[in-house]
Amino acid sequence: MLGLLASFAFTLGALGLGVWLLKRLQPGMSGGVSSVPLAVLRRIGLGPKQGVALVQVGGRVLVVSVADQGVTLLTELEGEDLDQALEEAPASFAEQAHAAMKRPLPSLKSLFRVASLVLALLASWPVVAPVVAGPAHGAVAAQGVTAPTPPKVTVTIGQGSEQLQLSGAVGIVVFMGAMTLLPAMFLLMTSFTRILVVLHFVRTAVGTQTAPPGQVLVALAVLLTGVVMQPVLNQANTEAIQPYLNGQITQVEAYKKAVEPLRTFMLNNTREKDLGTLAELTGQQDADSLEALPTLTITTAFVTSELRTAFQMGFVIYLPFVVVDLIVASVLMSMGMFMLPPVMISLPFKLMLFVLADGWNLVVQRLVTGFQV
Repeated sequence: MLGLLASFAFTLGALGLGVWLLKRLQPGMSGGVSSVPLAVLRRIGLGPKQGVALVQVGGRVLVVSVADQGVTLLTELEGEDLDQALEEAPASFAEQAHAAMKRPLPSLKSLFRVASLVLALLASWPVVAPVVAGPAHGAVAAQGVTAPTPPKVTVTIGQGSEQLQLSGAVGIVVFMGAMTLLPAMFLLMTSFTRILVVLHFVRTAVGTQTAPPGQVLVALAVLLTGVVMQPVLNQANTEAIQPYLNGQITQVEAYKKAVEPLRTFMLNNTREKDLGTLAELTGQQDADSLEALPTLTITTAFVTSELRTAFQMGFVIYLPFVVVDLIVASVLMSMGMFMLPPVMISLPFKLMLFVLADGWNLVVQRLVTGFQV
């Protein structure tokens, strides 16, 4: 508390001293003052931004025009007009400066007092701070409280003599890099891509713009992906994860056995033409069997086939709704309603067609049964 009061008093004292010195020791008051006064004696406005002013420059009085374009000299007063203008003028700058210079400067005694006060505050500052901080630190040390330690992440690769451990910053970087691969595997090695694209085609074909929202479509695609991939995940859990957790197989063997069901699923849903094209592009056209193909080649061919199948399903979904749009547009044109948008009339009919045909059930059933697991 004493340290806070001392710092507050020191700040106020330094601020007051600076303000006092600025008021009493102004540069214009301690040195010479220009002997040529310059002042605006009078100004008359002629418009929003126009006017005429009398400007005193030494013993001369000028009549100037003030406008947006600048200041223009009109004439200079002489004779009686000049005398009258100077008589009505306020005190000159020289007189004002001379009056200001008559104010007494701060004495050496007062400056010495202020300097002594500042030095006393500075001298007492190092003594007050430790007294305040001492008991607090002592109390913390007596209670045995220690500073929290940052979390540590350790990544272990391999087993036995070939085991590799990465800890600290390196372990965190490797762990985060491995975590970023999970969304890519979910998007590219499962049925999620085809399902999401087809659901977007359904929403666009119906013409409801943002209904259902994109978040709902993504959530539905994730749920349907879980339904389609459930046998694959169960096989990977039975043949790889559980034996590894029970200590029956090594980590490398568990990885190979877990990837094998995914490779089989992708191969079952990939066209031979797409697989042959990707094998040729990656230089694997001489592979003896499908098992010899790299997982990257199979994944790329699988995504290509998925997009092709999704666009085929989108064409089938679009076709009946396009027919409805054509019928409604033809009827409106025959009735002479050229200014009425056909979408406003066709949207209720498309919604009715989709509901009566149980469209969501057909789409979901076609999506789930369209995969070969």
